[in-house]
Amino acid sequence: MTQHPATPTTRVLLIDPCKSERTLWAARLRRCSSAYEIVEAADVKSGLDLYRSRQIDCVVLELDMPNQTGFRTLMELVPVASKPQLAVIVLTKELPRGVWELVTQMGAYACLVKPYTTGEGLDRAIQDAIEFVAMLPKPDQHRSRSGVGSPQGGLGQTTSDDLQHGSLQSQHTQEM
Repeated sequence: MTQHPATPTTRVLLIDPCKSERTLWAARLRRCSSAYEIVEAADVKSGLDLYRSRQIDCVVLELDMPNQTGFRTLMELVPVASKPQLAVIVLTKELPRGVWELVTQMGAYACLVKPYTTGEGLDRAIQDAIEFVAMLPKPDQHRSRSGVGSPQGGLGQTTSDDLQHGSLQSQHTQEM
């Protein structure tokens, strides 16, 4: 009897406009674990479409995107910064002053810089982020995947109060 390989259990969406970067990080993650199913998107629109149409455990997001910033995308993926329902890791090529604090306050679990991040480091951040989000209380209603970032989806918006007080993720990430 032929045994089939185990079904991937961690579904990661890589949103990055650079094909070579997506390929590199997907290969690094696959070297860390065969449990990854990696879906790639070259732009925000296709990334959000893939997110809405598939069960995704974690999004790895580049901030420098054409047509829409990664910040706006992060707000769409995590509309209530203090209550994330999705693990999001920002993996960016540059980290200007203040960006780390901003993205973690906006709901990203971690902000990593590509030249200083290993595949193992990204793997650990993804696993920690998924575990962290799983421990948070869930809302009474399931969110509508088709309503990401829209009022019809029942999602709130990141408020100035969320940004002022920060989120649980930013407190946790600072301890890493």
